[in-house]
Amino acid sequence: MLYDFKIRFEIAHIKLISKSLDILKSISKGELTRIESLFIENKKTYLENKIDLPEIFDSRMIKLHHFLADMQVKHYNNKFLNVLQLGDFGFLLVDVKQKFIDTGIIMKNKRINNIYVKLSENELRIINIACTLYWKILVGDFSYILSFKKYNTLDDFETDLFEAGLLARNLVESSNYFKIEDKFINRKAKWAYDICKSIDSLNNDDIIKNIGTLPRLKIIKNG
Repeated sequence: MLYDFKIRFEIAHIKLISKSLDILKSISKGELTRIESLFIENKKTYLENKIDLPEIFDSRMIKLHHFLADMQVKHYNNKFLNVLQLGDFGFLLVDVKQKFIDTGIIMKNKRINNIYVKLSENELRIINIACTLYWKILVGDFSYILSFKKYNTLDDFETDLFEAGLLARNLVESSNYFKIEDKFINRKAKWAYDICKSIDSLNNDDIIKNIGTLPRLKIIKNG
């Protein structure tokens, strides 16, 4: 296989990308309740910044879970798709996910903190989609799912995603999403955002500063 890039990853990058790919796989198959299980990672920062009381946040997450579960029944008949139904996208997603799982195991066994991984352009694109989904969910923008959805859902799927986002953000009529820079957004969302910015800036000579605490990806073309 020809590889287009060689990229230096920290162990935290590997773990986050592996998790992002797993979430992308689940949601692509129609497991919409994974949205709630990720958004709940904001709880600690919400409480630290006095955005919510613990019991109010928990109550809202229960409502969100039920809303998403109802969406699964409504739009997917509560039957998750398999990899074959996702086509080439699904096969590539599974392969890249396994590559990062294996890389994480190698790093753990060798007790190393960083490693270079060779990736094709398509593999890098899947990582970008997965990490974008990760940070978009944590800022309450669930509509990003429409950009990679393969299943023919009902016409009001987009409306339902919007309503789920309002419920998660505890907003009634506002269409504004949270900002990735907001202090109450989980730090891993910022890490995912920085990964995406590094990928998106491959052909850009501008200096891009991270908003999170992880080192920026070192991407070498034709690695």
